[in-house]
Amino acid sequence: MRLLNPFSAVASSGKHTSTVPAPHVQICAHTDDDLYFMTPDLWQSVRSGVPQVNVYLTTGEADGINLAMDDAARKTATPDFPAYTAARQHGIRAAYAFMVTGSRRAAWQRSAMKIRGVTAEINHLDEGRITLVFLNLRTGRGAQNGNLLDLWQQTSKKLATLRPTSSPIPSRCDGQSLTRDALIGTLTEILQGYSPAVVRIMNPDPQWTVIDKKTGGIAYCDNSDHTAAALFAMAALEKYERTGRQRPAVVESYVGYCNKLRPRNLSPQQAARKFSYLAVYGGEDGHDCEQPPGLCGDRPLGNRAYNRFYGQSTNHRWRSGTNWLQLRSDGRLASFAVLGGRPVMWTQDQPGGDTWSGPAPLGQVPAGGGRVVAGLDATRDAGGRVHVIAVRAAVGPSPEQHQRNFLHIAEDPVTGEFGTWSDLGSPYGTSAQHEPHRRALGMPVIVASGDGVQIAVRNFGSGLSSRLLTEKGWEPWSDLKGSVLEGIAAIARSEGTVEFYATSSTSGMGLLRWYQTTPGGAFARDYGTQLAQPAAPVTLIEQPDGSLLMYSRQPGTGWLVANRQDRPNGTWNTQPDIATTTPGFGPLAHAVLAAGKAAALVQRTDEHGLSLCVQSLDGSPIRQEWTPLGGGPFVHAPAVSLDSRDRLVIAYIDAQACLNTLTLDLSNDRELSTLPSWSTHHLPGCQPTGRRRR
Repeated sequence: MRLLNPFSAVASSGKHTSTVPAPHVQICAHTDDDLYFMTPDLWQSVRSGVPQVNVYLTTGEADGINLAMDDAARKTATPDFPAYTAARQHGIRAAYAFMVTGSRRAAWQRSAMKIRGVTAEINHLDEGRITLVFLNLRTGRGAQNGNLLDLWQQTSKKLATLRPTSSPIPSRCDGQSLTRDALIGTLTEILQGYSPAVVRIMNPDPQWTVIDKKTGGIAYCDNSDHTAAALFAMAALEKYERTGRQRPAVVESYVGYCNKLRPRNLSPQQAARKFSYLAVYGGEDGHDCEQPPGLCGDRPLGNRAYNRFYGQSTNHRWRSGTNWLQLRSDGRLASFAVLGGRPVMWTQDQPGGDTWSGPAPLGQVPAGGGRVVAGLDATRDAGGRVHVIAVRAAVGPSPEQHQRNFLHIAEDPVTGEFGTWSDLGSPYGTSAQHEPHRRALGMPVIVASGDGVQIAVRNFGSGLSSRLLTEKGWEPWSDLKGSVLEGIAAIARSEGTVEFYATSSTSGMGLLRWYQTTPGGAFARDYGTQLAQPAAPVTLIEQPDGSLLMYSRQPGTGWLVANRQDRPNGTWNTQPDIATTTPGFGPLAHAVLAAGKAAALVQRTDEHGLSLCVQSLDGSPIRQEWTPLGGGPFVHAPAVSLDSRDRLVIAYIDAQACLNTLTLDLSNDRELSTLPSWSTHHLPGCQPTGRRRR
């Protein structure tokens, strides 16, 4: 193919030099989806200098009137779909120019390019560090043959393209059409051309909001273009990954409009940054418009971005936990991730060593369609064996092709090796009738206790479904009931019982608790914890006296706060202590140190470094002293564990899909004053990027 990648001639070969980092690719439905839903992750990779390739599937031409929604002239305005499309594309160019250079007026190189079945517009900024690809499929009121979801479901055979006003696309190419297979092929060719390290897509499984009891119809909270764009991206990724010739990418999926149903998980500073870019996109950044007013941005959005509450949060569809670094039965640490739709593992070369090998395939995935999604959760059982839980997602145009299966793997008790993944299915089987139920399943957590290994996951009814592995094998799925938004936290207590905590989907209910009173017993529900809703899954630590310490991310501020039980299985203090007012994002990783008297806590800060706090577990006041560790930029959340020498190992996956580790001996009080450097454990040819330790 003709090279799409202007910044390196390695794009078509899949080989990467030591000087050019692999790009990140965003596949979106509309020109503002990346700004709304993929920031702060997107912003941190732009700031670190990683090349960005943004693919926009549709024109998003809506009603074709580029006037503010409260402008009286809308009543008599004539729709101009090509002009409104051009205005939206002008707005996204201005937003990225401002993000990269500080000026919305930075110069772009614009050209047309044939990509498989369509002539697209390609825009380059900053010598190609930012590339925008517009496929220009019509899905608004100007479309003649349905929308993007119709194309996916094959109720429309094709969609026509629209040439934006003043586009370099030749006028003879206006109205080209793409079939479902052609669009998948086009996206596959783009992925092959860029060989990205990270791919960001939208959410293929929007949250349901209303079920019509008479008809059984289900209303969802997202735009159907977002859903379809994610499904097309997943189909293209599976086709791309089957070739096996490209570098394996990390894939993140982002929630769309359903963010408005979640607690606000961005700090005021992060939210302000996001909305500053959206203000530029909407032409509301106070600039003097040098174009006709209609071409200065997306005027219907204008200054309304902040009022659309789905912009106040950023959530991942398949949220990664912080337990993906575990000590294997032979004393070596192992780090688990998903690259190229398949589970992989990095492993210490020897117990307590500083060199690692990998990534190598983690076990053998059983035959079947689909790809493993981003998040993995892991635990270590009483015998020292590591267990890992994953989700495999298959997509297709018909309901029965949408499958969501849970996979489990564990170290062999004799050899200590990982063999073949077990397919645990789902609580809803495989029939077409239960497609909506399967797609509503959340990200599972796994926890080991005295009576076995337990997994729990949010189900279609918004409660918890659970399954237990005993010496006799896996027991059937059970419904623990409840009302869960997402983000389950689990803890196995020293007495052998298990507890789950999750944010309630019921207004005013805060945090819910499921608990056992005896090991292996039934779960009871506690709706009266009086704990506030957190902005990320909570972190639970058992203290030496048997009571629990909880850290949580405060909505709206990004601060960390801490709550304690007054005694084992007692009530929680409802007035939390502040752990830090330095805002951060996502869940907190932790490890109890060797003596059991303190815990190491690691968080991702707003500036996308990591910071560390060592908290005593003797009931003393909550510490607010945090040590910056640097690192980043990241994908997913960090993880921590003790190695066989009781040293603290902190890990993250960086912007080039490499494992990075930092090893600290916290028995030495001087260790935090003279921090060692991060170690990067490379993919072949991988170039680490971004900031190191500050």
